Amino acid sequence: MSSESYAESLEGVLKAARDIEPAKKEERKEDKTREHLLRAAALVAVLSMIESVDERASLGRQLGSAWSQDHRRAHMGDSNLMESRQKRATWR
Repeated sequence: MSSESYAESLEGVLKAARDIEPAKKEERKEDKTREHLLRAAALVAVLSMIESVDERASLGRQLGSAWSQDHRRAHMGDSNLMESRQKRATWR
């Protein structure tokens, strides 16, 4: 049993879309809808891959939950998160 990866299955869809031959005018409507479906599937797959790369890059830059922020501050010796949120800004 072979498990096909996401990239391999996407490659198969793209190759199938390229291999469509021009058909007669009577069969053109069916082939045209098939071609549109294959193109749409390929575009959605590519866009989903692009979005997931962006999310992974910014994931480490997020602050995290309030619990994790509070514990991080406590380990560094700062005041807890609730106190730091209640202070006025010094740059006003």
